[in-house]
Amino acid sequence: MKSIITPCPEKRMTQKARIDRAEQPYSSPLTREELPAIFALPLSAFLRNTNAGVLVSDERHHFIWVNEVFAAYFKNSPINDRDIDLPFNDLVSYLADLTADPAAFIIKMDELRLREKPLFGWELVFKTGHIREVSYVPIYDDDAFRGAIWQVVDVTKHRQWQEEVKRTDEKYRIILDNLNAAFCETDIDGNITRVFDNLLKLTGYTREEVIGRNITDLFVPNEADREAARKLRKHRIATDLPILYDMEVVLKNGARKWVVASSANLYDRDGKTVGGVHIHMDISDHKKLQKELEKSKQAAEEAQRTQKEFLANMSHEIRTPLNAIIGMTHLLDETNLTEGQKEYIKILKHSSNILHGLITDILDLSKIEAGKLEVQQREFDLSKLIDSMKHSFQLKLAQRPIMLTVQFDKRLNTLLMGDDMIVNQILMNLLGNAEKFTREGEICLQVELENVQNNTTWVRFKVCDTGIGIEKDKLELVFQNYKQAEKGIREKYGGTGLGLAIAKQLVELQGGRISVVDEPVYRTCFCFNLPFVDTRKPVRPGMPEKLDNKYAKIDFGQSKVLVVEDNPMNLKYIISLLEKYHVDYQLATNGHDALYFVNSRHYDLVLMDIRIPGIDGFELAEKIREDESKPNVATPVIATTAAAMPSTIAKARQIGITDILTKPYTPDQLLQVLNKYLNEDETEIIMEVQNISGYEFHSGLDVKYLNTLYESNISYAVDLFEIFVNNIREEMRKLDVIAAGKDLDQLRFQVHKIKPNFSMVGLTWVTAKMETLEGLLRNNTEMDKVPGLLAEVVSEVDKFFPVVENELRKMQDFIKAHA
Repeated sequence: MKSIITPCPEKRMTQKARIDRAEQPYSSPLTREELPAIFALPLSAFLRNTNAGVLVSDERHHFIWVNEVFAAYFKNSPINDRDIDLPFNDLVSYLADLTADPAAFIIKMDELRLREKPLFGWELVFKTGHIREVSYVPIYDDDAFRGAIWQVVDVTKHRQWQEEVKRTDEKYRIILDNLNAAFCETDIDGNITRVFDNLLKLTGYTREEVIGRNITDLFVPNEADREAARKLRKHRIATDLPILYDMEVVLKNGARKWVVASSANLYDRDGKTVGGVHIHMDISDHKKLQKELEKSKQAAEEAQRTQKEFLANMSHEIRTPLNAIIGMTHLLDETNLTEGQKEYIKILKHSSNILHGLITDILDLSKIEAGKLEVQQREFDLSKLIDSMKHSFQLKLAQRPIMLTVQFDKRLNTLLMGDDMIVNQILMNLLGNAEKFTREGEICLQVELENVQNNTTWVRFKVCDTGIGIEKDKLELVFQNYKQAEKGIREKYGGTGLGLAIAKQLVELQGGRISVVDEPVYRTCFCFNLPFVDTRKPVRPGMPEKLDNKYAKIDFGQSKVLVVEDNPMNLKYIISLLEKYHVDYQLATNGHDALYFVNSRHYDLVLMDIRIPGIDGFELAEKIREDESKPNVATPVIATTAAAMPSTIAKARQIGITDILTKPYTPDQLLQVLNKYLNEDETEIIMEVQNISGYEFHSGLDVKYLNTLYESNISYAVDLFEIFVNNIREEMRKLDVIAAGKDLDQLRFQVHKIKPNFSMVGLTWVTAKMETLEGLLRNNTEMDKVPGLLAEVVSEVDKFFPVVENELRKMQDFIKAHA
């Protein structure tokens, strides 16, 4: 390409002449001969060496030349080499297809061709996402159009960087706005150089009023605080570390606010500190709340102190007349009273004992917190204390379906020095808490040697139960005074919420610690440790107890049985028998709990009802047998069912159930099963079934069956008759509602559930009718007979309920007469 400007070299000016000429303020333009040497270079040299893409078009608007940069932008374009002759429309059509808006591109290019006027900074967006900036420079010679130079620069990365900076700036601006953060920048002396809207909003100033003002002099209210602020600024600059502090600022209107201020250094390009950046957040409401909380805390502490004094005084005042009430009640009970009066005295005793316990708790708590309770050190036998407590607590549990187990470390075989009365109180509080929240299942007391340090023996105690448990997010409440873990517990279970609080303070009073720990199988487990002085004196061995009842010879070793049953009457019956046979057992009242138990520990026998809530017996048996790694995969599983049909037995055998025990079963039948699977020497145990009580059942009931079932043990009969009387009306009502709703699955389940209960009170023929009814529902045959059978059952229950109720009263009177 030829040069547009071709100066004559022989007429060039010297460098000094050019400088002198340039320094003249009103000198005329340089002549062609006076131009510097660079102007003598051809224009193509510039076009070849520029970093921009360049096209050149002639006076016909034909594109006649491109540089390498432009050719690299469009490698597969019609432009294959520099020297081309491509009509304007051909190149425009090709490039239009590559742009994001082809129509607009064509219109703009036609406009440039027609106007022949310069254009700079036209941003052209391509479909690939590239952004290229186009400049158009028309070339004239003596007012004649000679062509044009098109410069194309790829600004994609620059625009992306600008967008990213914009987005980042916007993001942090939004964050600062949402944080309600007031933001400004200062120079090295603390003079404000830049301010953001939130600071103006916070202080009430305008931008013009703060720019150039010293931030400390403007906002800090007094000289002492200003001096401290200046020292902080100097420290920040010297150490190059950001600072954070609370300060009070004064606003334009004279009001004051508390802010938390954060300051950091600002740097120039060379890394030199040139100022600071400051963020202020309004914490006035927080400061106000903090002061109110401090006042409330002081008031609460004063109220708590007053409350403790009041409770201590009132407890003493109440106990004086209460002791007289309790004493007079006992004296009155020894006089000749009618049966009704004896019942009133019994209620009075019970209520006064509850009141006495509550008052004692309050008094104990007041003593502990007042520091008036002292630890009395004396020698005692821990094993004897635990044994005595076990017997006392078993009496309290009476006939409830709760088993108390005690595990005592035999290494604790010496007399200890400590306060046995406080130990007893702690354990009774924890056991009482476990008993209150455990309706059925197990309460376990574990005592073990934890550590020995010189003469100090640390003993760890655990009290665990299978009761309602404690939610993990409520654990922090259980040891607080007057707090109970769940809403509604006080209404349902009673109590003041002091038992565990007292236990905790008594433990800590002796140098121990108490907590709630996770323990497999159990729902709640309290663990605490206490230090005792070991006297090294051995404990005297006690005399073995005499066992003179007819079940003393029965011994199944350390066997453990899992009982899965949800029917209250069946539960009461089987628990009574297992306790009589000295069998250690665990209770589960639904399939999910049973599955948890069998996956958690090994049992020697599983005794389960087939129809249980959650997971039925068949499914439970399958889960027990399916995994070789589980602890009970080989444990005998005995299914109890009232529907021992051939199909049921066959299915049971197929899925791994070991044996079937048909309901209702006699004590002898259960004993034979236990002997078969738990007695290692396989010596047969013979049960003697005879009437030794002298009690005669009502002739309208199945007397023979009742004598066989209870062995004439009227106390067991009373328990089961009482459960029947208290529950059967409600169960029959459920049966009626389900039948009316025509839900066959629920009806079948309800019939199966209550079917054995009738035999327990001698209504064996009602059980037979229920079996027939269950068969119809199971097979879905002769459904027209179902309403009639239901009506017969309801009629029989209505007819014989008074008989059963009267029989219960008669048995109770019999027991009283022979007490």
